[in-house]
Amino acid sequence: MKTIRCERVMTRFQCIKEILRLMKLRKKTLLILLFTICLVLFVDERNILDRSQQRIFSKSMTLIRYNGKYISTEFENFYMNVSPNKLMDPLIHKHQYSTLLNTGKECKEQNKFLLVLVYSATYKFDGRQIIRNTFGSISHFANRDIEYVFVLGQTNNDTLQGQIEKESVRYRDIIQGNFIDSYRNLTYKRVFSLFWVNKFCENASYVIKIDDDITINIPLLIPYLNNKMNKNNTTVLECFTIFGSRPYREPHSKWYTPVSNYRFPTFPPFCAGPSSIMSINVIRRMYKATRFVPFFWLEDVYGSGFIPWILNIEIVRPNCYLKDVQQSFNEKPCHLFYINNLKNASDSYMMWKTIETHNKFKQNCKCW
Repeated sequence: MKTIRCERVMTRFQCIKEILRLMKLRKKTLLILLFTICLVLFVDERNILDRSQQRIFSKSMTLIRYNGKYISTEFENFYMNVSPNKLMDPLIHKHQYSTLLNTGKECKEQNKFLLVLVYSATYKFDGRQIIRNTFGSISHFANRDIEYVFVLGQTNNDTLQGQIEKESVRYRDIIQGNFIDSYRNLTYKRVFSLFWVNKFCENASYVIKIDDDITINIPLLIPYLNNKMNKNNTTVLECFTIFGSRPYREPHSKWYTPVSNYRFPTFPPFCAGPSSIMSINVIRRMYKATRFVPFFWLEDVYGSGFIPWILNIEIVRPNCYLKDVQQSFNEKPCHLFYINNLKNASDSYMMWKTIETHNKFKQNCKCW
């Protein structure tokens, strides 16, 4: 009987190929044996990698207390002593942005209390319209001015670009940067937003960054920000904070991060992507810091993790920050933001109707 060897030098591809060959020969016993050996090798390979990483970081690991939690700070080496060739990105580090579409003149000429930056994909016309028809229709509340801007990148589709340009002419609420609009380019969108605010809306008091599946509770948010302004709180970075998140090492993952791109076992604390609140002072400091923080494609980790960390800006998570719309239709709207996880347009409209109804009868609540 022919023997099968599956030594450590055998690659995963070779193991799988051998399994398939044996399946054709119906040699079930050998198939099971080979599969078991290969599985043990794969697990052993992963354990070796984990142990090697532990050896690297155990010598210099430092734990500090942050927001009541102990976190390791080895990730600081990602941006410390960075070689100059890693700080040469023309958009991230040189800020060579240009605005293909811009609505900044009105914002610059007025002192807006709140600027809302909505991150939207080029093709999401319906999502933008939902926002315009709901909370985005409120440009003044409690004597405070609110500006809404949809942030887009470029598209290579001429027909789609033409539709976006018509939309921009009609609503005058779109800005478009000189980078391809894609999920992998969200860090470029983040830094473009900082660039645009500093150049065209630098007099805003507060800036909120949201995804287009978020509904803002305007009647609660404006008093919440007024309270901060009355206390002269000029350094504000608030969001749903993520602690101890580990990079995804599986190549098939949407968030795959190979060791070659980021070799540390955890990320710094960062803001979950859907929303964040920032004072204009924080925006200015973040924009300057992008010149010396190396590019990292996970936008939330880069923009609300690495940058605040090196600037020593502590992230705060309010008690009533974010809730799912599905859980909120029949209750008092006491959260600042509501997320439409199911992406149903009717849910967004229903949530906004709930907020309007409670505001009409002065049933708002406080979260500070």
